[in-house]
Formats: sequence, structure tokens, C-alpha cells
Amino acid sequence: MPTKTDQYKVHVASKDEFKQALRIRVRVFVDIQKFPLNEEVDELDKTATHLVIIDTHREVASQVIGTLRILKSPEAAKFGRVVILPEYQGQGVGKLLMQGAEAYVAESPEYKEYEYTKLGSQWDKQGFYVSCGYEAKGDIYDDTGCPHIWMYKPIVRNHLCHVGNVNGGEKHL
Repeated sequence: MPTKTDQYKVHVASKDEFKQALRIRVRVFVDIQKFPLNEEVDELDKTATHLVIIDTHREVASQVIGTLRILKSPEAAKFGRVVILPEYQGQGVGKLLMQGAEAYVAESPEYKEYEYTKLGSQWDKQGFYVSCGYEAKGDIYDDTGCPHIWMYKPIVRNHLCHVGNVNGGEKHL
């Protein structure tokens, strides 16, 4: 029997998927939430890693139903522009996207120096991130007229060490 994780897949966006992700961001953040377009799509998109979540059962041109970007900050791997299409919200898809992003950061050598992920949550969305294991820290700050709070979560990595043994095989410690 298919499971939710069979239907939804998280991965690094292709060029075409990134274009689809931008359309979702504009739809939700600009059209619905009324953030300015010039604030939503910015220069950081050029250096960020963009992840998407796709619905493999969706029979339309775009299977992308959500996205987020990952940036390197001085203290943590920073998630931003986290968004799910409105018709998929409240169904666990956002949690799957967050879990996929957390696994990507934990496994990627690019983020090995970090112990935490962080994100700037819209004040009214922080309950979602708490349900994903994030903890609010610091003061509320204004981002384009919308109150936000920084939220952090430790990165959980697989700590198995691979060591060659005398027979040339691997041993897991």
C-alpha cells in the first residue's frame, strides 16, 4: 500500500523546478500574503540551495507543491522562503519538506561545520515550526511589516564511523 512518503519526494530543484518554486513563492508570499515582489525574489536566490517537494501523483505540468531555500549563515544553516501550496497545507506536507531539508543539511558536506538549522518564522506560523522540533529564541523582529522570530533546531547526524578492517571490508562503529 502506498504511503505518504511514496507520494511526496524532497530533492534539490532542477532549473525548471526552481521556476515552478518561484511561482509558488510569488503566489503565496506576494499574491496572498502581500509581501512586495522585490523583497520576495532577491539576490540570495542565486547562491542558495533550493529544495522542492513534489507530488508524484499530481497529474498536471507542475508536480512542485512546495519549496524552501538553504543559505549559510555565520552560526547555522538557514532555511528560508518555506512555502507549501495552499491546497496542500495542513496535510503534513510541510513537515515532510522540513524533514527532507534537515536530512539534506545533516548529510551534505557543505553544512558539516554547523550544529543547528535556523529560520525566521512569521509570528503566526511558529506553532508549525514548534511541531517540527524548533525552538524560538530572541526577540520578535520586523521583516517587511510582518513580525518574525528566530527559531533553531539541532542538526542530527548519523555518527557511524566507517573503518576498513584487515580483510578489506567495512566495520561500523
